[in-house]
Amino acid sequence: MGKKDRLTTRPAFVTLRDLPGTRVMFWVVGECPYCGERHLHPAGNLRTADPGERLGEVPAPCNPERLYDLQLPPQTAAQKGQGGAEKGAAQGPSGGWVGCGVRG
Repeated sequence: MGKKDRLTTRPAFVTLRDLPGTRVMFWVVGECPYCGERHLHPAGNLRTADPGERLGEVPAPCNPERLYDLQLPPQTAAQKGQGGAEKGAAQGPSGGWVGCGVRG
């Protein structure tokens, strides 16, 4: 592994979770691209925050000198084919985030 490879930002796929009994949301990295462990990143208040604003490059908790890019996982072909009533139900009136972060 060359020096350039060590400094490259790697993608980290996340899911949005809320902390039960609170209004706090977290982006959960299921498997860190550097250490393989699970990491949490605050996404804001359930009622007032837009968790999408917290996606992007952030320091990895296991090594703050290295960055990873918080990204939503790619959609599968089956997910891309869904539409109609299900898609409309997942979006709010403005087409933004609803509930715990489902975005159509």
